[in-house]
Amino acid sequence: MKADPAGRGSTVAGFPDLLPEGAEAMRATQEAILAEMRAWGYRSVITPSVEALSVLGHGFHSDQLKRLFKFADSDGALLALVGERTVPVARIAAGPLRGSPLPLRLSYAGPVISQGSSGFTQRRETRQAGAELIGAGGAVADAEVLALAAACIEAAGLKRFQIDVGHAGFFQGLFDSLKLPAASKQAIKDSLIARDFVTLEALLDRTALASQEHELLLQFPALRGGSEILEAAGKLVRNQRSEDALWDLREVQDLLLAYGRRDSVNLDLGAIRDFDYYTGLIFESFGQDLGRPLASGGRYDRLLASFGRPAPATGFVVFLDLVIEAMAQAGSTPALPKLHVAVAWSEPGRIAAIRLGSSLRTFGVSAVVDTAPRLLPAAGRWSDEVGATHLVYCGEGDQVTWRPPSGRQRRLSPERAVAALVEG
Repeated sequence: MKADPAGRGSTVAGFPDLLPEGAEAMRATQEAILAEMRAWGYRSVITPSVEALSVLGHGFHSDQLKRLFKFADSDGALLALVGERTVPVARIAAGPLRGSPLPLRLSYAGPVISQGSSGFTQRRETRQAGAELIGAGGAVADAEVLALAAACIEAAGLKRFQIDVGHAGFFQGLFDSLKLPAASKQAIKDSLIARDFVTLEALLDRTALASQEHELLLQFPALRGGSEILEAAGKLVRNQRSEDALWDLREVQDLLLAYGRRDSVNLDLGAIRDFDYYTGLIFESFGQDLGRPLASGGRYDRLLASFGRPAPATGFVVFLDLVIEAMAQAGSTPALPKLHVAVAWSEPGRIAAIRLGSSLRTFGVSAVVDTAPRLLPAAGRWSDEVGATHLVYCGEGDQVTWRPPSGRQRRLSPERAVAALVEG
């Protein structure tokens, strides 16, 4: 661990500090997204940052488990810091909320931590907000979650983004029909996930696949576009699972039209997710000029069964750090809360200043009271430094000086000043 005597950032690589402006931006973005989820009927839950490693193993394969921070409890039990929160939410849906009627609409927000940084970012601690629709299967639930994900990104302040939608069943139907050793299948899958087409072609050249199967896997990543891709893909596949996936996508597209979201959705049948629990529709959302997903999600109908409560489920997560980064690139920032009033004072007005600040807060007006006496000119400079919209100065006598945004100062009683600031 390297010290940073200048205080420029965290002393641990990958764990950045958030200073006031960044922290306020993060909080505003998170609150806007959670408010949108509440408007759709999703209720908040809070899951811990530490889970039993055996719990997280229900949704992670071995390579993903290796990227978690792991440690032993005092009784020797293996624990881990959570790297995502879908699995913990599934745990409580099957446990503490087992008696709750389905479907459950749950939302959450919090940090997640993993050992390795990705090729895109050096962050090892990131912040996410997510929603899970548990106990609802079919296209109606999938379309709701897709439309909600789009609404959340817009609520955060981004207007230009694209959602790429695929289906885990389409790929799995193709893969199930391949007569290859398990190790070869996994290597092909890994190259498809990474979109490493050079490695993919080399792997396929070493297999005994028929030329049609070989060609199909090479074409698979390029199956991207609009509704026409469904027709093209239908002519390439000859298995029921892939055909069912295409039918699901057609139905979801029709429902998205009712949500007014069809134009923002792009089909990507070559999409493969690296979590083991996805079983149906999957999606990622990308912002303009940002090569990382702002949000991702999909259907995971088998995960709840591993916790003893079989139920279909679908959901998504929004990557808050990346949403804020995308907004900065687009020249936009979240609307940050503003300090409404700065209350300064000279020695005779100290008590009046404290009382005035308290009165303003009682009426819901944000107000900061200075901690040392100042002359009026210095009070004006201090007010500007703290970013206050209004300055109220309490000095001698029974009146205060009010400087509104126009800069034209007025003298009036404390009561009238409070009334004017509350009304304004």
